[in-house]
Amino acid sequence: MNLSDEDRLLQFSRDIDRAAQPEMFAKILASIASHFGLVHFTLMDIPGSKEATISSLIHFTTLPRPFVESRDLTGLFHIAPCRDRHRPAGAPLQWALEDIEARDDRSRTDFAQRMRALRISMGIVFTCTTSSQQQMGLLFFGDREPLGSKEEAALNNLARRALRRYAELKDHPGTQLGSLSAREMEVIRWTAEGKTSHEIGGILGLSDHTVNAYLANAIRKMDCVNRTQLVAKAIRLSIID
Repeated sequence: MNLSDEDRLLQFSRDIDRAAQPEMFAKILASIASHFGLVHFTLMDIPGSKEATISSLIHFTTLPRPFVESRDLTGLFHIAPCRDRHRPAGAPLQWALEDIEARDDRSRTDFAQRMRALRISMGIVFTCTTSSQQQMGLLFFGDREPLGSKEEAALNNLARRALRRYAELKDHPGTQLGSLSAREMEVIRWTAEGKTSHEIGGILGLSDHTVNAYLANAIRKMDCVNRTQLVAKAIRLSIID
């Protein structure tokens, strides 16, 4: 992955962190999909059963309405796991049509045919359990070769970050969580790694005074009393890993 790719991924991370409204995510996710050579994306709640109403699950999607209304999208969560039952919980699931199609399962065959009609040959599913215990999924679809290990890891980082941030804004609209700046979150993350203000300043090219100011602002916004409580709360609310 060259320098320009790394810069672009960093910008995506910053865009996600700076998103102040849930509605901003459609544009961000479209840019991320395009960067990885993918065409469609869908951000949705994960259904507990096949009977889930699709309109109540989807937050954003670029898939055509007829396909969405066919209920195949909810079926993906039941079909795709058949590819690898030993996959660790929460790990991304990358699939290709030939992997999930089965002659003895009409639902899987129909799903594959609908995908081919949309010129989609592969996809990847990311899932996350939010602080309110709601399971959410971010799905990307494309017509390209499977993602390599580095691409999958990079997209996984962005997808999980986006899911956490979206859930955070959706569950706590207009609260202090949405007012943390990208730089404040960077400083919190380095503090969680055990770095001192001086060390963080060296990493980010800031003075000790500026780092302390960012931390003080974050402590105030998060209604904490010190750095230790700030880091603990940020981890608990999935603001940082």
